Amino acid sequence: MIIAMIVIVFGFWYGSQLVLNTQYPALAVVSTSMLPTLNVGDVIIVQGVPAAQISANYTTGDIIVYRSSYDPEMRIVHRAVKKELIGNSYFFTTKGDNNPGSDSPFSESYLIGKVIARIPYVGNFALFINALGNFYYFIIIIIIVVNILLSLFFDTDEKKKSANEEPHEKRKLFGKLDIDIVFFLILNVLVIGFLVFSLFGVFTFWQPGAEMVDKHVTIRGMYSDLQYHASFKQSVIEVFLSQGFLTYQIDCSVNGAIRPGVPTFSWMQISIVFLLILDFWMANKYLHFAKRFKQALKLNSIYK
Repeated sequence: MIIAMIVIVFGFWYGSQLVLNTQYPALAVVSTSMLPTLNVGDVIIVQGVPAAQISANYTTGDIIVYRSSYDPEMRIVHRAVKKELIGNSYFFTTKGDNNPGSDSPFSESYLIGKVIARIPYVGNFALFINALGNFYYFIIIIIIVVNILLSLFFDTDEKKKSANEEPHEKRKLFGKLDIDIVFFLILNVLVIGFLVFSLFGVFTFWQPGAEMVDKHVTIRGMYSDLQYHASFKQSVIEVFLSQGFLTYQIDCSVNGAIRPGVPTFSWMQISIVFLLILDFWMANKYLHFAKRFKQALKLNSIYK
């Protein structure tokens, strides 16, 4: 199982590079320069596109990722505000939405791609692990967590019983409570709690991987994020929330124009889907158990 998970994780990573046409299909945001559009700890999904297809405007320009001309190992994510064709190459000027001034122009040879989506929260794990010195620890942790979750749902050591056998004795907690029911209820509470947080929650914590003097960062639920957009400085006049399949997007009215947000993975929607699957799986499991139990009772009565 561990080998299979390693193959899946790395296969997905290199497959994403091929599909999105970039060496860096997913990156974690480390600074506050793109607030409120991008937050520290967001994972941004990057697609490699030709320079000619990049839109540049101070309000509605594409958010792009590029290598710093001063340090090629540094990757910067800012909004393209100006594009010029000089000779055979495009030159871009960018600006962070939360920065007072623009960056120095750079050639299209430094361009990595444009941001097409973001996933809140999960990048904080990558930043924390990276701050410890090795990003691959993050991948190892993912593999371990996934295997633990799989082991909770699928008991590979338990043999299947035929219909003419009595159902196995259920595991009990303190000799009274069915441990499967307890686990099911706890998991439901956790998922519902996360669902509520993904809508209204606000949580501030210390993030050692952030590139800030004060490394305290805040993660917000969808409606809390909407309120944060609306209250961000004086440039944002009005905000608009739209929902898609497993995504949402917050657009802002800025300087008389609509600044489109980034399609954002909806933890609220995925929590609902997971909760429905979990409850259906548990209900089906106990219906199947009840059916086997009735069959066992029927066979016992025939033998008697």
